[in-house]
Order: sequence, then C-alpha cells, then structure tokens
Amino acid sequence: MRFGKTRRRGKSHASLRHGPYPLIEKRCFSMVNESTRPKQQERVDILLATYNGEQFVQRQIESILEQMDSRCRLLIRDDGSSDGTRSVVQRFVARQPRRIMLVDDGSGRLGACQSFGRLLERAEADYVVFCDQDDVWLPGHISTPMARLQAAEEQWGTGTPLLAHTDLVVVDEGLRTIAPSFWSYSNLNPYDGGGLNRLLTQNVVTGSATMINRALARLASPIPPGAVMHDWWLALVASAFGRIEALSEKTVLYRQHANNCLGATRYGSRYVLRRVKEVLCRGATTRCFRRAQRQAVALLQRFAPDLEPRQQAAINTFVNLKSASFFDRRLLLLKHGFLGTGRLRNLGWLMMI
Repeated sequence: MRFGKTRRRGKSHASLRHGPYPLIEKRCFSMVNESTRPKQQERVDILLATYNGEQFVQRQIESILEQMDSRCRLLIRDDGSSDGTRSVVQRFVARQPRRIMLVDDGSGRLGACQSFGRLLERAEADYVVFCDQDDVWLPGHISTPMARLQAAEEQWGTGTPLLAHTDLVVVDEGLRTIAPSFWSYSNLNPYDGGGLNRLLTQNVVTGSATMINRALARLASPIPPGAVMHDWWLALVASAFGRIEALSEKTVLYRQHANNCLGATRYGSRYVLRRVKEVLCRGATTRCFRRAQRQAVALLQRFAPDLEPRQQAAINTFVNLKSASFFDRRLLLLKHGFLGTGRLRNLGWLMMI
C-alpha cells in the first residue's frame, strides 16, 4: 500500500534549483534556530501510517528498528484497519514503549494523505522520515538523506525548508527484484522534474524514500484537504520556498502487490496505450488534472502572501488552464513548462488535457 536547477551529471546526488525560481535566501521561513545544532542533539521522527497491512508491516518495522538509534522515535497511526495490523503494531509498542508510539487521535479513517498529515503534526524532531507499511528499508535509509540535509543546512541555514529523497528498488511481493531503479522503471527524472511548474503537474518525489527537515515540517503542516498526497504537497512547498535534494542511492525495497494504494508502473508504449484507453473510457486524465488543480488552489490559499509574484502568476495560470481555448491551453502548457517527464507521457498530456 502506498500511503505514501542544475543537474549535476555523474554525481550520486544533485541539488535542484526550482525552474525559474531561485532560492529566496532573504525570505526563508526562519522558524528554526539558525545556530548550528550539536550533532548529538539531532533527533529523527519516523512516521508510519498503516491500514490493513498485517501481511507486511512486521517486516517493515523490523527493518526500521535495525536502523534506529537513541535519537530516533517511531510514530505509527493506524487508519482503521479491519485485519490484525493494529495488534502487530501494539506488540512492538509493548516491547519498546519509549521508542515506538501508537498515535490514537480518535479521528477514524482519514485516508493515506491525511493519516500521514496527522503524524506530521505530532512530529517534533529535527528530521522527519516517512515510510510505507509494506516496504523494507535498506541500510543507509536514515543516514544517507540526513547527511545530505545536514550539508544543505550548513550551506543554506536550518531555517530553509529542505527535502531529500532517494531512488528505490522495485520488488515483488516476495521481495524479488523487478527493477533495480524505480526512477528508471517509471521514467521519472527528479533532477529535471523538481521545479515548481513541473511539480504542479507531476510528482517525482516518493514519500517512502523521503526525509525532511524541521523547517519544512513546520511550514507544510497541517496538510490541507486539497492535497493529493503528502509527498506531493511536501515537494511543492519545498520547491516554492526551499530546496529539494535528489539522491540516486537506493534505500528502499519498494514492494508491489495486489493491494498497493499507489505503486510503481513500468513506463513504455504499453503504459501510454493503457493511459489513452483510460482517458477515452473514463476521463482518467481529467480527474488527475482536477486533483492537481485543487492542490494548486490549496497552495495559493496557504501561501499567496509569501510567494514571489511570478510564482503566483504561474500557479494561477495552472489553476485556470481549463478556461483557455484548446490551442491556448497547449501553448500555456509549453510556455510555463507544465509538463511531466518522458516524451510519450508529455505527448499524451498535450493531446488529452
């Protein structure tokens, strides 16, 4: 289940400038002490949202515990599971009550995005990691993005909203490798797709491979009802006001099975043909576009006074695309870079929007 700009070639990670919008250093949201924090005081909150994941959640928690040290805390919120997921979680809580906390807010079923949002509101640490119940962490899942965020904070300050995310290994239900790189498998390019205009259209950040700093956690929370998914919302806020750091290391076994909420889809001609069929039969692209527009509206409602004028103009253009004529709409898509990654994907996008 998936509750969940400058490109530096040949390096293991790259800092993403955000399209035409450079980092606004003087306008960063300095909600965190700008002084350098002692390394031993830096804490990590790990957020795990569960729902009917009895089959896989134990292995995931075990892989998390293997990387947790005294600085780490695991926060779990169950979204009203009807199987034994909650019992599995409670057994872990009983064994390690100081390290694992079951969040029970009495809100019942919220869905993946808002379930993670509630956990984010409870997070208090310097860094926050998101994880899905059916994946398995690989070594370095905490240390790799944390090192990158610490380096970015030394350069840009702890008040700068920062997000770091890694690549993933796509595996089947039995953890057998389907593809060694999720980015390649899905034809995602986080180096070119991390600008604000592109992120309005397509998310290239995978929540289960994401770590954020305290400044972004505070700025992005609470996650609004209009957000499509927590990781997409966090990426938009980071792109608008801070930085996104993409790391090519693989730190997650991204499990694919019959009950995935979201998952990996192999990109290619079959993918495109299937998408065309979906659009012709059920208007899938229109529905996805409408959700993306509602999310953009939520971004404006929350941050309009703090956005640069050209950022506001771009978001407003995206929100009002449907009111433009057929040809003007396509000109605006190209002019503002409201595109995803992949030629076939963009061709379909231009044809069907």
